[in-house]
Amino acid sequence: MLPVLLAQVESATESAIDNLDFSGVTDQAASAAAAGAGTAILGGLMVLWIILGIIGLFFFIWWIVLLVDLTKRDFPQKTTYLVLMILGFFFGFVWLMDLIYYFAIVKNNVGAKKA
Repeated sequence: MLPVLLAQVESATESAIDNLDFSGVTDQAASAAAAGAGTAILGGLMVLWIILGIIGLFFFIWWIVLLVDLTKRDFPQKTTYLVLMILGFFFGFVWLMDLIYYFAIVKNNVGAKKA
């Protein structure tokens, strides 16, 4: 049953492509359309990179704030969290380490903060 359906779809697609009329399309119009599509894609990617850069900058600043908080707290796993925060920075998981530290330590108010 499936091969029969696939054959019908293939023949319908081939006949639809054969019936297309490109006589009114010039090379200049085709290249202008391609350039417009390329510009739109490039613009969309630039907006995406700007948004991701802003998010990355936010997590980097938050990482610094949490690192300062970590140095001011006194609790038994302080060294472990310090190593994890620094490794997270070097391996590109700042956002993950920020979230883990925030919800495990800051949100639960673990340890006493030094003045």
